[in-house]
Amino acid sequence: MVRLFIALLLPNEIKKVLEDIIADLKPRVKGVRWVTAENMHLTLKFIGETKEENIGPIAQVLEAVAAGKKPLTVSLDRMGGFPNLKNPRVVWVGLRGIEPAAEMASQLNRQLKPLGCEPEKRPFSAHLTLGRIKFPIDAAPLATYAEQLHPPADSIILDRIALVKSTLTPGGPIYETLEQKILR
Repeated sequence: MVRLFIALLLPNEIKKVLEDIIADLKPRVKGVRWVTAENMHLTLKFIGETKEENIGPIAQVLEAVAAGKKPLTVSLDRMGGFPNLKNPRVVWVGLRGIEPAAEMASQLNRQLKPLGCEPEKRPFSAHLTLGRIKFPIDAAPLATYAEQLHPPADSIILDRIALVKSTLTPGGPIYETLEQKILR
């Protein structure tokens, strides 16, 4: 069994902005497992545990969904938390201009269902995860920072979609790109 997801990969310049936000937050907010730059991405579909023989058919779905798609132009939005910033389990930065990604996520849900991948029940929520929280923390500094954060409004081009294998380790997940397509 392998653990898989499909994501839009981020350009290095946006990873740098997110790394800077994390660097600002680290001394202020304790108890967060921060995401490393190499693991930053925009998840379109979390597949979860699946048989290795499903990798080929899933890669074909990825190719079909990517076919004819143009690169996405997005920009960073506000910072938030799931379920909220008072009791966050996930800290994230949202994106604007993400409607094409929502459509891709919907297509992936439909086309992966025959392969045994359960469709996502929640509506698509475009976000870039900055960190995860296992135990309750003092989230007040996080909420204050989020209110004051004004990320750059520069356009970001997302032009790579990938099938990614996720191996969970005590030090955090290790991601391996199994298949990648360029949006043209």
